[in-house]
Amino acid sequence: MGASVTLVTPAVAVEPGQVVSIEVRVRNTGSVVDEFALDVLGDAAGWAAVEPPTLSLFPGAEGTAQAVFRPPRAASTPAGAVPFGLRARSREDAAGSAVEEGTVEVGSFLEPFAELVPRTSRGSSSGSHDLAVDNRGNLRLSAEIEATDADRNLKFDVKPPALVVDPGMAEFAKIRVSPVKRFWRGQPKTRPFQLYVKPAGGMPITLDGTLLQESVLPPWFMKALLALVALLVALVILWLLVLKPSIETAASEAVASPLASLKEDVNDALGAAGLPTMPADGGGGGGGEASPTAAAPTPTPEPGTTPAPPTATPGTVIPGLGNPVDGQLTRTAATFRPDGTLFLTDLVFSNPNGAEGALVLLRDDTQLLQLRLENFRDYDLHWVTPIVVSPGQTLRLSLSCTSDGPCDPAVFYSGYLRP
Repeated sequence: MGASVTLVTPAVAVEPGQVVSIEVRVRNTGSVVDEFALDVLGDAAGWAAVEPPTLSLFPGAEGTAQAVFRPPRAASTPAGAVPFGLRARSREDAAGSAVEEGTVEVGSFLEPFAELVPRTSRGSSSGSHDLAVDNRGNLRLSAEIEATDADRNLKFDVKPPALVVDPGMAEFAKIRVSPVKRFWRGQPKTRPFQLYVKPAGGMPITLDGTLLQESVLPPWFMKALLALVALLVALVILWLLVLKPSIETAASEAVASPLASLKEDVNDALGAAGLPTMPADGGGGGGGEASPTAAAPTPTPEPGTTPAPPTATPGTVIPGLGNPVDGQLTRTAATFRPDGTLFLTDLVFSNPNGAEGALVLLRDDTQLLQLRLENFRDYDLHWVTPIVVSPGQTLRLSLSCTSDGPCDPAVFYSGYLRP
């Protein structure tokens, strides 16, 4: 018992989005009435069907059906020869099922799609756009990209100038638009342009874009400049009429008492040395005029003797913070051993190329700070209570970069160094 299957046309061609059918003949080679289920096997099974799906046949009888192929017009439909098998399964004798093979030649098609985002950019020196090219066909797409403006007021930088897009995929290009001439002041100017996507073997796609060119100086610049000049004039007037006289008066009152005490000490020293003393300043809380004070007579030295010199008094010593010091630690110069005691008050961390990884600042083997490089480009820290690096200790930078590209973060430090 079993079945035999014959395809009247074993090879057919069809375009995506269209329909083609093949006549199928099934014969019952068994000795009993049997029912045969018909289906399509292989890559074409997703878009093929058999009508009717079953045939009931007497022994030795033959029936016909239609295998219908409907490949969708989509990028997922492969172009070229697609083999398939048509199977007739016997309900009475599963081992007697039969399969006949055939081929469907699926046509190819191009369906590119392009989009410019944003359609309008703005800036005084340049504008940036993104071009997305989608391949909705079932062939690999190769397309060139060109840009132009009718008035020749713009320059274009297209990267890359050509794209290769696989079926069902998308690729992107950067479009940088720059004005030929810039202007300093005035209203924004509209600069339209056209972008052409030229697929090989297909019609070009035209996209319209616009650069809204702005002035180099923003509209609020002159108002801000006038406001700044007015503020500076007000500050100068405030300094001359209010602050400066108040500071001078306060300074005079602050030094009056120490100067009077110092003058008394100097006069005592001069009198002890037999030298003329300094005249006393007039004063008085009631505003009365002070009477002059007579100078003490200078003793005359005896013949043959030399007067004693005056005695010097020591001045006040003010201890300093130390010598200012600054420097930097990099990957190639990662350590610094101070000659004395180093007091760090400021640290600036720099990551100019956006490296990724870890940065650790150590004092000998003691970790002071640990930062992730991807979290900053520039990062500064300042301390009221400084970090102390004692004599014999080493300030050290440890870098561990995990990204491609140069590993060039650095640490800039400043503070005071005491011998």
